[in-house]
Amino acid sequence: MKLAARGALASIVVGGLLAIGSVAPTYAVGAASPLVPEAGTAAATRQCVAETAAAKDNGVGNLRKLGDCEIDRRLDTITKLQSRVAGAVALTTGDRAELTSQLSADTSGLTALRARIDGETDVHVLKTDLRKIATDYRIYLLMAPKVADVIAADNQLAAVARLGTQSTKLQARIDAATAAGKDVSGAQADLEAMTAKSAQVSPLVAGIPAAVLPLTPAQYNAGTAKPILVSSRSSIQSGRGLLVGARADARACVAALKAL
Repeated sequence: MKLAARGALASIVVGGLLAIGSVAPTYAVGAASPLVPEAGTAAATRQCVAETAAAKDNGVGNLRKLGDCEIDRRLDTITKLQSRVAGAVALTTGDRAELTSQLSADTSGLTALRARIDGETDVHVLKTDLRKIATDYRIYLLMAPKVADVIAADNQLAAVARLGTQSTKLQARIDAATAAGKDVSGAQADLEAMTAKSAQVSPLVAGIPAAVLPLTPAQYNAGTAKPILVSSRSSIQSGRGLLVGARADARACVAALKAL
């Protein structure tokens, strides 16, 4: 019976807490544009390098090739982001739908912009259109962080829900041990610590999707979107730290119960 009980306690941790590990945002989805102000990436890691060098002659053909290269790599990044969204099991239905819609709109917009660039013969108009690749879409500085932050926030909220379920199970074990005359003070303290940490996560991250999803490239260009992204990222990191601590408390609680 004791072995069975230990197995049940282990399953509480394995079934409810392992998924907490992947709650931090990831932004590594592509390099920055060397032509327009998308991000400050080192020259050695930039893409479209040859096209950028060739386009310095301001020739229509080379400018078109540069535009095609810059758009193609963004479309490739969008495809990767779409896969992340599709595979994120904790995303809410509404958040998944909104991210999917925005990524589809960016795909359509960039595809149309490519067609315009490929048909343009005026150098000045071409240069204007090339700048729009970054400033009108902000795939790397805005869309990728949106996807990462919303997924991370929903992951953390799902982890909090799982912790609530595991807390109920652990409390039942503690109550049973108390009824059997065991000293459960250590296990109870660990469980309370876990619950306290978990309770701090939702207020940190629950508002992130609503804050970042409406952000637009125009807002990023105006400087109003970046502070919101920075704040959401900070909240996600804080939430992750709390969840890691809560997981440690849960393990300590299980260990204390096993030792009874």
